[in-house]
Amino acid sequence: MADKVLILGGSYFVGRKLVEYLAGHGYEVTVLNRGTKPLSIEGVQQICCDRNDGDGMKAALAGTAFDYVIDVSWQDVSWVEKLCAALPFDTVKKLVFISSSAVYDVEHLQIPFTETDALAENKYWTFYGKGKIDAEMYYSEFLREKKTELVILRPPYIYGEYNYAQRESLIFRQLMEDRPVVIPASNPKLQFIYTEDLAAITEHLLKSGTGKECIFNVGNREAVTSKEWVEVCAKVAGKQPEIMEVDYGSLGRNVRDFYPFFDYDNVLEVSKVGGIIHRETEFEDGLKTSFAWFIGNRDNITFKANVDKNLYEIIAELSV
Repeated sequence: MADKVLILGGSYFVGRKLVEYLAGHGYEVTVLNRGTKPLSIEGVQQICCDRNDGDGMKAALAGTAFDYVIDVSWQDVSWVEKLCAALPFDTVKKLVFISSSAVYDVEHLQIPFTETDALAENKYWTFYGKGKIDAEMYYSEFLREKKTELVILRPPYIYGEYNYAQRESLIFRQLMEDRPVVIPASNPKLQFIYTEDLAAITEHLLKSGTGKECIFNVGNREAVTSKEWVEVCAKVAGKQPEIMEVDYGSLGRNVRDFYPFFDYDNVLEVSKVGGIIHRETEFEDGLKTSFAWFIGNRDNITFKANVDKNLYEIIAELSV
């Protein structure tokens, strides 16, 4: 009999890839989400419910039984509280929470950040990072007296198909329109993980003996600089990039006015998970797949108007 897994989310990006991967590896997959986007994956069941609705969650999950639960749709710690109050945990062997590298006290740490480093709200991620910390702590406390094991995964930047956020898609668009790509002059280091690698790690850890509670940083073994990232994007797109490095502070700008990442080195120590599973998609290969998806879906990606405006203005200022 196939193992039953509940995925909170499942329509977009990471959640969609997890659904596809686990369904393709013989799991009986059920997703819980608001149902705003119909599922088109054969054999996958859907529970339509708003995680903000505590009573609705209890009604939707009453009488269910799952072997594994993966929470990828977290938005607020109250969502975690409502799930824990609604879900029957008697059969749940393991819960996986997709957290983030945003939890680390990066302003007081040196790279690479390790799983045992201090956590704190920081100036880059603010309430997002704090919310992830709160969710981790709630799951840890709630499951302490239960048989369910807890696995917390902390990825850095995730890339791949279904990514509607304007990260690699923004770079691909600039390249395909033969427009300059603007990056911070500080050239911060970025660490990535491909969505399918994250899905494969998650599936592997479902069946591994991780213990009562375990935390893993998950990411590529090597980080890249911002400039190197753009250059690989350009290579897979078959373009010669024009890269403009800008001291945005001198222009009275914020880095997120024109660039899809914060201006700091986001690099994790990933040897712990690397000792368990060695899979890592070559960065160029992952970006090739991402580019192919972008070409097929570019009309469905909404680029932020303020970012476009800022890019035009910055490029014009630097071109004078």
